[in-house]
Amino acid sequence: MRELLEPIVIYTHVVRAQGFSAAARRLGISKSKVSSQVSQLEQQLGVQLVQRTTRSLSLTEAGETLYRHGESIIREVDSAVANVQSLHDEIRGVLRVGITQAFGSMHLMPLIPDFMARYPNLELEISFLDHKVDVVNEGLDLLLTMSEQLPLGMVARPLMDCRFVLVASPDYLAKHGVPSTPDDLVQHNCLVYKSEWYEHAVWEFKRGADEKKIPVKGNYRVDDAPALKEVAKKGLGIVYLSTYLLDNELQEGELIPILTEWSLTHPLALQAVYPRRQNLAPKVRAFTDFVKESLGEVPRWDRKLALLL
Repeated sequence: MRELLEPIVIYTHVVRAQGFSAAARRLGISKSKVSSQVSQLEQQLGVQLVQRTTRSLSLTEAGETLYRHGESIIREVDSAVANVQSLHDEIRGVLRVGITQAFGSMHLMPLIPDFMARYPNLELEISFLDHKVDVVNEGLDLLLTMSEQLPLGMVARPLMDCRFVLVASPDYLAKHGVPSTPDDLVQHNCLVYKSEWYEHAVWEFKRGADEKKIPVKGNYRVDDAPALKEVAKKGLGIVYLSTYLLDNELQEGELIPILTEWSLTHPLALQAVYPRRQNLAPKVRAFTDFVKESLGEVPRWDRKLALLL
């Protein structure tokens, strides 16, 4: 049965990548080898595993069953390697990390050179991802995300709480007035984050024992938070933004904080998400520890904001 191990691993990567070409690129082998290994596996098992079309790859019942076992095999091998490496505390190999686009490009990329200097035997592969991510199927060791809908069977380690602030441009406030209470927002053009699976159209506030949830409306919805910031700077409306997006806009007066006596209580955190395993790979622990340490208890942008409010 040992001769089946490599074809099963290759087949599992084909399913993960949803294609022969993508699997070949991830494995660093030719597409023809991937295809021949899967075909030989089907012949040896006497079953059809995949139904091939020009546009998609679907699994037969036997294919689904083998894929689940293939994932278990890969997880066991990863765990074995992690255990052996941890005996010498070596951080090596390839670490594949998915990161939410805006936060990653603004605040994590500047940290990467220091991380690589600390672990010179580690190779790092980073993908910027803003879609709903399947950590296992996309071949990731780790996902850094702010999604409120975490995949089943994953471990989520909080790394940083997100704070929020309500802002608008000076031009918008001059034309439309400054809201004095959260209830006034129903009279304003509110810019809303909306993705395929989530819409943030109820804004939450707290002041002492007083809590409010305000349904807001506006003429602009987009699935990219930096895009909301940019149109707010142009005077389109009021926006509920995470403070990590506001590096210099408040200091330079491009955006003005409003309703600052109210806390914005939308629950969101940067989390490290990875498959549930008996032993966490040292390279995953090293990266998550480094990010948490580098961001600190109070991130740099929140310290700057505290001086303005």
